Amino acid sequence: MSAPTINGNPFSVSSLPDDPQSQQRSGENRLNHLPENTNYIVLETQDPLKRPEKRTLKDLHVDLQEYLGGNTWLCRYEPTDIKSLRDLAFVKDAKPLHPELKLEPALKSSDGAARTVDIVLQSRADDSAEDISQRIQDSLGISPEDITIRDGNSVIRLTGNNDKLQEIAKIDSVGSIQQVHKLTFFNNVAREILHADVTGSSPNTTIFKGANQIVTVADTGFDTGDKNKTHEAFTGRVQKLIPIGRSSKTNDPDGHGTHVCGSVLGDGHSERMGGPIQGTAPEATLIVQSLLDSRGGLFGRSEKTLGDLLREALDHQSFIHTNSWGPVWTEQLTYNNASTDLDNFVSTHQEMTVCFAAGNDGGEETDLGHIGAQAAAKNCIAVGSSDNRRKAKNNRFDAFKADGVVEGDPNNISWFSSRGPTLERRIKPDVVAPGTMILSAKSRDAKPSDQFGRSTDPAWTFSSGTSMATPLVAGCIAVLRETLQKDGVASPSAALLKALLVNGAVSTGKKVEAQGFGRVDLANSVILKGITTNKGYLEGELLDEDDQDEFVKTLTLGDLLMPDGPDSEAVTLKVTMVYSDLPGAALQNNINLQVAVGDAPSRFGNLGDRPDDVNNVEQVVWSGIPADDRETKITLNVSAPRTMCGDKQAFALVWSVN
Repeated sequence: MSAPTINGNPFSVSSLPDDPQSQQRSGENRLNHLPENTNYIVLETQDPLKRPEKRTLKDLHVDLQEYLGGNTWLCRYEPTDIKSLRDLAFVKDAKPLHPELKLEPALKSSDGAARTVDIVLQSRADDSAEDISQRIQDSLGISPEDITIRDGNSVIRLTGNNDKLQEIAKIDSVGSIQQVHKLTFFNNVAREILHADVTGSSPNTTIFKGANQIVTVADTGFDTGDKNKTHEAFTGRVQKLIPIGRSSKTNDPDGHGTHVCGSVLGDGHSERMGGPIQGTAPEATLIVQSLLDSRGGLFGRSEKTLGDLLREALDHQSFIHTNSWGPVWTEQLTYNNASTDLDNFVSTHQEMTVCFAAGNDGGEETDLGHIGAQAAAKNCIAVGSSDNRRKAKNNRFDAFKADGVVEGDPNNISWFSSRGPTLERRIKPDVVAPGTMILSAKSRDAKPSDQFGRSTDPAWTFSSGTSMATPLVAGCIAVLRETLQKDGVASPSAALLKALLVNGAVSTGKKVEAQGFGRVDLANSVILKGITTNKGYLEGELLDEDDQDEFVKTLTLGDLLMPDGPDSEAVTLKVTMVYSDLPGAALQNNINLQVAVGDAPSRFGNLGDRPDDVNNVEQVVWSGIPADDRETKITLNVSAPRTMCGDKQAFALVWSVN
């Protein structure tokens, strides 16, 4: 079981003082009442909470706000009598929330350096952001010019040194203090590797190319900033250009954004560069949110958050959002306010699929992994980079040869691709896709560059990075969404799309920390009703664990094999379960996958011999199943050992036999 953690700070309830102000530790003379200045506690239970116990806590005015791991909860508790909670048989201990836990570890240095931070208010905070801002100005002498209120009055951004941050942490309505990090971009061979040409039952049937799908790209900008007079790869398919980093401009002097857009849905041709140059969804429509500011950074003076970007996309009926940017490397970052923002949006708008680049920090030394912040969100698809087939020399690449001769190993994970797991021990990246020497559209407002390879056609340019892998995956999501809608799924959930993508991914043979669940294979992910016989999917819902906490699906092996007999002596079963969890560093709703084949002992998702309480993506790969017994039963079990009080949790389940 994972240890309880708040803002990257692991802790035990027993080690916290009864009174954070006096630092009095637990002993024989324990305080039976909370200090009057706090309404937030951490509560540890003997075992996972069941519904009757949650009702008991609710009757005692305990509001469970976030599961922290280790059977420990962050709670709002307005009464002062904490002894009544400690006396409950199922409660192990309860303490007031300590201010030190509100500060990220990196902010506890006593070097006196001023740092820009986001002060995130508690859920149901007693004080408004304006009140807290004024209190900070009055008591700590921080100028009002150095304070801004963001994210719907739930976040205060300011600059202060450690002493001032320690004082701010003592304010009861403050939930966390997180350092603001500078953001950066993570700078048709790829289509072939991804098997992006998806057809129906025969070559003469419909080819799926992302038609009627709208993809939003949040990046530097787009071409010359004119949606009507565009680069040839986008003619007639740009719906909207939205300025964010600059007040009115959406053009792309950097070139990063236009290249990314081309990888999602570009559709062009270059005789000099070997023929067709396409993204993975060349019939999709484009929206661009231009983040580039006048200094070459991101967002500029805009106070828009990631949640605002997602809301804006959804308002324009765009259900796919791709992001090839993230924090500049300083160290591996925790699940933070940006992660929370993303998970909150997707859990409340389950039709929104969000892709994020894993990052290009694979060369940095780290104790655990590299991936954090936005890409560490549970409900995004974090994308790492695998190598392309073009030959590299000193990280530079030759132009694509018209005769089709290509070199390289798509099963290699790019040296720069950020590795997992996250600091919360979660599997990331989710998948990998080609990210080296990707040829795509060049912005006409950007200077020519041969940093990543020499293009002999000025309309096209090479680039490398998880930035390039991510939009290829976003285009794959557009195609998957198109196939589902063709089959009658009007509004496919992000969980279903992610489950299809992950289940269809193929292993590169590398460690999960590098490849996640494998390299994307779009054709292998598509399931067409009435055509695909060896695969299936469903969406279900579990209720609070004492009501309807289990779902069972039974399959017969023969139904998943070729009608005239098995193709081999043994087959491999792959089952993937995905759900969009509530925001929080730990799983708020813990849903588990368990698979049984015939009379063999069942296996749990990811870990095999035991349930996984860390990941909201779980997979069982079961090889060596005898194919001669077509009556073998396959049982898929999805259960909810822990959920938030009264919650229901949707999930997606995908299976295949090969």
